[in-house]
Amino acid sequence: MASASTIAVALEGQLRLDDQPAFDAAVALARQGGGRLIVLACRPEGQRLRGPHQRRLAAQALASLQARLTAAAIPLLHFPQLSTEAALAEHGDQLRPETVLHCQESRLFGDWPIAPASFPRVFAEFRRGLQRSPLPPLPPADLSGLGAGLEGWPRAWLPSHGLPSHGLQPHGLPPQPHGGDRRSAFPFRGDEPRALARLQHYLFNSDGLRHYKASRNGLVGTEFSSKFSPFLGIGSLSVRRIWAEVLHYQALHGDDEGSQWLQQELLWREFFLWSEQHHGACFHDPGGIQGRPPSGQPPNGEPPSGEPDRERFQRWTRADSGHAVIDAQLRELLATGYLSNRGRQWVASHFVNELRLPWIWGARFFEWMLIDAQPALNTGNWAYLAGVGSDPRSFGGTPRRFDLERQLRLYDPQDSHRQQWS
Repeated sequence: MASASTIAVALEGQLRLDDQPAFDAAVALARQGGGRLIVLACRPEGQRLRGPHQRRLAAQALASLQARLTAAAIPLLHFPQLSTEAALAEHGDQLRPETVLHCQESRLFGDWPIAPASFPRVFAEFRRGLQRSPLPPLPPADLSGLGAGLEGWPRAWLPSHGLPSHGLQPHGLPPQPHGGDRRSAFPFRGDEPRALARLQHYLFNSDGLRHYKASRNGLVGTEFSSKFSPFLGIGSLSVRRIWAEVLHYQALHGDDEGSQWLQQELLWREFFLWSEQHHGACFHDPGGIQGRPPSGQPPNGEPPSGEPDRERFQRWTRADSGHAVIDAQLRELLATGYLSNRGRQWVASHFVNELRLPWIWGARFFEWMLIDAQPALNTGNWAYLAGVGSDPRSFGGTPRRFDLERQLRLYDPQDSHRQQWS
């Protein structure tokens, strides 16, 4: 069992060893005072329920992390139904940590990149107004000799899922599906070694990053976009590691459009994370940060009762929206948890503008189904399309609306996606 000199690292949903300041601080304390480490895998405070696709990915990442910690004799103790605070309150007498250090969600900036008093409502102002540079990532901490031992812990506290093989294909490819649909654009495992292999492949062992700006609106396949977001969503990849590797790419190959555009996408992620923190509860309200009346009213001629809305929404959740292109996108989402950036915009626009359903309903469903779900990013994007978020066109105007026929001519002229998911 744990001794009085036990130092606990609470993962808080961050399922990796790379770029984890809490691990670095824990190692420094342990080496200074002769302590030993344990790792707590609890439910992060405030985390909403995850859907089946993201749970599968997170289980793979947790199993991989457990194997790496076990090699260092460091126990990973799993309390999936409890927050760290609740686990310590319930089992503190057995755990007895002297110090608890908490991992934090990966962000480019360790503190406000723009002063909260002047935090902007739109991305362009955020990007122009940045007052600091992204922090460099930390290397994985040296955990050798710091294990508290694996004996004596209750079996119910130890993750029981099978441990994955860590052998990688050359360059991390070709990926093999594990419990998912073979048509998936994200057939990768979720563990940290695979995340780092994907990062290496996309930036340095392929032309992916070079062509990212031109290809990122693709719909089919693994290579039209980076596919980093699911790893970021479960914390098996650090956004600061991605940024640092993009800088390394630029030092080798030049500051091209593809790398610049990926940096912009990473800054969009940062904008939504800090925007949620800045605006608080209203960020997730139906009226969004603009405080506008809820969007999504029944089409003309229907009664004001909520029942027609609910029936239409239920059909939508079964990929029965009445539009072949949207239904193909939804079938991909249901089967794999993944949907391209372009597909997400089409689906959200159709949901708000054609079906006239409350955007909050669609956002919550996406948050449950998406393999890369993150509440701030999901809400930020849906609110943007619903005209209540950070879209500069929507302030005093109407929601952005996509012409699907024109979009198909631009991004899927061969009808490849619909045919694959028909």
